[in-house]
Amino acid sequence: MKQISTVSTNEIARYAAKNIVLNHVDMLTATSKGIALETMKKRMMRGEVVRFAYMKKDGSVRVAVGTLQPQAVEANVKGTGIPKKYYGMFAYLDLEKMSWRGFKEERFIGTIEN
Repeated sequence: MKQISTVSTNEIARYAAKNIVLNHVDMLTATSKGIALETMKKRMMRGEVVRFAYMKKDGSVRVAVGTLQPQAVEANVKGTGIPKKYYGMFAYLDLEKMSWRGFKEERFIGTIEN
């Protein structure tokens, strides 16, 4: 299995800052969620299928199964990239629906391990 490439400290700091400002959480919680989100992104990009949860716009919690495996992403890209409505969001390929979905990074709850 491939190793996870180094996580971006800039992305972790950006996730944490968004969480502090928008959700009014403490720095430790925001940083840990930033690390979890960046690690999940790297795992998905190397081809792993990841179960995770996030809060939807209406306040309910969605448990999703997704990936960012390069071959799956290429097969589902139409045009030059992901759909425009997902810019500024964490976009992923939902394996249950086989379509693009996205959520705001500050609404991330965590990964679900089996």
